[in-house]
Amino acid sequence: MIVFIPRSAGGSKPLDEDKVGFEWLPEICPACGQGRLIGHGRRERSAHDKNHHRIQVRRGLCKICRKTFTILPAWCIPGAIYTLDARQQAMARLAANLPTDQAAPDCRDSTRFADPSTIRRWFWRRIAGLRFFLSPTLYAWDFCTAARIL
Repeated sequence: MIVFIPRSAGGSKPLDEDKVGFEWLPEICPACGQGRLIGHGRRERSAHDKNHHRIQVRRGLCKICRKTFTILPAWCIPGAIYTLDARQQAMARLAANLPTDQAAPDCRDSTRFADPSTIRRWFWRRIAGLRFFLSPTLYAWDFCTAARIL
């Protein structure tokens, strides 16, 4: 299970307070609601954008239900190697009328760039997430305008 925890969240306990970038664990287990999470190490994860290449994420273990949790920062997307900032940068470039092959976000690793098909998939997932497609009204889209307002 993956849990997002804002740094200023109530109901969380800080760890490693003597370090500058201390991390948080939930006080109550998100699965069973009874146990407390204890630290269960860290693991490395890809997080590509202009500031990151790989990051260390915190893991927690519930004492009661024995489930393991990965605690991600709010700017990481579960199962994705590009961060939210990188995706937003690509959408902003699409809104500026750049083609998808030039809309790839800047990455700290200069050899890594998002494929145009990946950027198109991000765009269509963003459009599919909008609720107004559930209504029976027919819509005509100007894709540059759609990218700008999304």
